[in-house]
Amino acid sequence: MSQAGIPQVTVVAGAVRGLRICLVLMIRLAALGGLALRCSLVRGSGGFAPRRDAWLVATVTALGPAFVKIAQILSTRADLIPGHVAGVLSTLHDQVRPLPLGSGSRRFGPELTRALRDDPTLATRRPVASGTIACVYRADLVDGRTVALKVRRPGVVRLLSTDLAIMLALSRLAARLPPLRGVPVVDIMRQLADSLRGQLDFHRERQSLRFLKENLAEVPHVRVPAVYEELCGPEVLVMEYLGDLHRQPHPHLGEAARTTGGEQAAVTALCAAYHMLFLDGFVHCDLHPGNLSCGPGRTVTIVDAGFTVRLTAHAREKFTDFFYAMTVEDGQTCADVVLSTARTGRQTDTAAFRRDLSALIASCGGATAATFDLMGFAARLFALQRRHGLYADPQFVFPILSLLVLEGTVRALSPQLDFQAVARPYLLTALMERAITRVQNTQNDENAQKQEPG
Repeated sequence: MSQAGIPQVTVVAGAVRGLRICLVLMIRLAALGGLALRCSLVRGSGGFAPRRDAWLVATVTALGPAFVKIAQILSTRADLIPGHVAGVLSTLHDQVRPLPLGSGSRRFGPELTRALRDDPTLATRRPVASGTIACVYRADLVDGRTVALKVRRPGVVRLLSTDLAIMLALSRLAARLPPLRGVPVVDIMRQLADSLRGQLDFHRERQSLRFLKENLAEVPHVRVPAVYEELCGPEVLVMEYLGDLHRQPHPHLGEAARTTGGEQAAVTALCAAYHMLFLDGFVHCDLHPGNLSCGPGRTVTIVDAGFTVRLTAHAREKFTDFFYAMTVEDGQTCADVVLSTARTGRQTDTAAFRRDLSALIASCGGATAATFDLMGFAARLFALQRRHGLYADPQFVFPILSLLVLEGTVRALSPQLDFQAVARPYLLTALMERAITRVQNTQNDENAQKQEPG
């Protein structure tokens, strides 16, 4: 076993899985050829493009859960792939059947088994949520508490680890192809793989939930479920059960706004995101409606901390500088920040990039949620970087990713909400804290020099 309980992949396992992947790809490519031929011969068939998009989604799903998860993460990286492809991949969902808990409860520890009020196997219990990596169940404890059991699917760690090893090997081959020379293909694949491995590590998620709960305690009306550490195990996460969640898909969020004070909840959600981005540096990157519930009284509940990232101090400062410069329409400072965080290529024209980014920033000043399209802005920003041979540092992309995932919920709940106005107090606080820290460090250095002998 490697770090965090992730198993090493054997050559035999990799070869067998690789053959299966090749077989799926051959079948799916043949199907694509058939689609192209049919569309070229039959008029009025609806066109090839939508069928190709559906084929891509079906192919990724057929390849298995690791490919689905990587594609979901990749769909947020408009800095790496064309916007249309990102949009297609964003429609991927964890198309998995619920796991009967009887097959997974044997991995419960003795403390949890003794604490459960009902039959410890819970064989007939259906999950309240089901995903590629784990299922979540409601259970009662003998002490009267109601808990949520997040149980990892049997064999998922080994399967995903094998697939990730294959993907990394393929990325090394792809990096040698002439069109991809100079592109950090291997580094990008490693970053995507690390994001997925983080979702497999329940010990890490326990820590993430604890950090979120502690950090967001300063933000009014935000709830994060407590973790019952003594009952958790490597494959089971035991949390406070919050049964009053109001999870709704985007088409129904408008109704939620009218019935539960959704406009105020949108402000709360943005405040939580900005607190994470600018003050804590510990960011939840997956705040879609399944993980973020907007309840009555502007209450927001955040769950499932599998995809969280701790920003370095440098990255948090740079993102704060970029966002503040954007609010005051300072395109040159925005360009300075991007150039200081991105990897430059051989043909990078920094002057042209500065000019183009300044024009982009000027076009977005003072927009509300109704008029400012963050996804469109990010797509244009990342398209500029690709065109000028710049490759974004993931530490700089993760904050944008967090806001991109949240944007749809905020737009549905409160179309007129001004992102920049909500962000301004957090930006000013972050800049002030940084200035105070620098002054204190300078004073400490001066005091240390005075105390040195001679």
